[in-house]
Amino acid sequence: MKKSISILLALVLLLSLSVTAFATEPTAAPTKNDSITVNSVKAGETYDLYKLFDLVVDSETTPAAYSYTVNSDWASFFKAAEGGNPAGPGNQYITVNTAGYVTEISDVAALAAAAAAWTGKPASPVQTQLASGETVVFSNLEDGYWLITSTLGTVAMTDTTPDANAVTIEEKNPVDTVEKKVQEDSNSSFGETNDAQIGDTMQFETVVTLVKGTRNVVVHDAMTAGLTYTANSIEIAGLTVGTDYTVNERPEDGDTFDITFTDEYISSLVASSTTVTITYSAVLNQNAVSTGPAIVDQINTASVTYGDSQSVEVTTTTTTHSFKVFKHAKDSTDNLADAVFSLKKGGTVVSLIKLDENNYRVAMPNEAGAVDTFTTVVDGDIVIWGVDSDDYTLLETVAPAGYNKLTAEVEVTVSADNAIRADVENQTGAELPSTGGIGTTLFYVIGGLLVVGATVVLITKKRIED
Repeated sequence: MKKSISILLALVLLLSLSVTAFATEPTAAPTKNDSITVNSVKAGETYDLYKLFDLVVDSETTPAAYSYTVNSDWASFFKAAEGGNPAGPGNQYITVNTAGYVTEISDVAALAAAAAAWTGKPASPVQTQLASGETVVFSNLEDGYWLITSTLGTVAMTDTTPDANAVTIEEKNPVDTVEKKVQEDSNSSFGETNDAQIGDTMQFETVVTLVKGTRNVVVHDAMTAGLTYTANSIEIAGLTVGTDYTVNERPEDGDTFDITFTDEYISSLVASSTTVTITYSAVLNQNAVSTGPAIVDQINTASVTYGDSQSVEVTTTTTTHSFKVFKHAKDSTDNLADAVFSLKKGGTVVSLIKLDENNYRVAMPNEAGAVDTFTTVVDGDIVIWGVDSDDYTLLETVAPAGYNKLTAEVEVTVSADNAIRADVENQTGAELPSTGGIGTTLFYVIGGLLVVGATVVLITKKRIED
């Protein structure tokens, strides 16, 4: 009886162990009927699929037990520290039990980023697809845990299982982006717009987000005719020209300049993306005022091309202004001619170019034909073009004939709406008051009286003597 019971218990134990082992082993070889569809891909970009973990299930038709193990291609990435050797970079993100099964991922996003940086050393893609439309499909896959990367910088992870063997994911396209700003000299702040005087040098700032894995990254910058780029003014903090990027100041694509980031620099990025700030300067030139004359807004446009894609274009707008000078006599609405003025800003005379009898614009430094004064005319106001929204003064150097010259400068604060009309009044000259002259009559009268008096004295004296 004892022997029979012992044999029976041993048989029960054996069967129990068999059931436990059976739960962790597949009943058949894994089938290759899984698929992963990636939507919203970028045409022309290459997408790679890597298998990080193999999946073992108890049943392909009715799975209840899942067991993940590290794929052999990624063994060094997930290698545990042994014999003083450092652990693989992926080991910190997973928990592996004593049987070698992956039981937990602590940070999926961090694991994906680390694995994407590890690809190619030594892991190789299971499949590679070149996107020709908006969708990429990886098919004929076994169950597993997958990493997807692309030349656009895509990093995504997903799993396929017997009960979820057709997976669809939406790509969150990482793209190289660009922002653009120009400095307003009145407050030194950077924004999308500014105004300036012709001849002023302005500072520009372009902020570019570069995505690791992109290629052929070029920043394009184009200026309209009223902006003159300052040669060799480009600087990128923290980067080295010639090593990290190159500059072409005479590109054939019609841009003002192009900045190309080297593929080596983009590949060396530690994070999935980084931001760089490009600074440079340009001068507002005479083309900001067209013939006519009229003010022309000046546009600076920037964009980024990367791979076979292009970012949206961003722009800044720079404008200049004008104001009118109404020279008149007191209580008159008529323009007064032949008054000569100089225009000053901050105490410095602003040189001008005469466009016609009524219109002057601010001159460029050392521009031929520049004058330091303007002269009023009877037929309409004088208009000064190309000034900043700032404080100016008018100094009358010559007054019209018959009028008194102004002794004080006239202050003018230019507004952005170009509505300022400086009202300059002259007092009429007049004959000064007179008391008249005493003439010569008084001298004749006094002289006559003296003669008569002398005669009387002489006659009286002569009679006394007689």
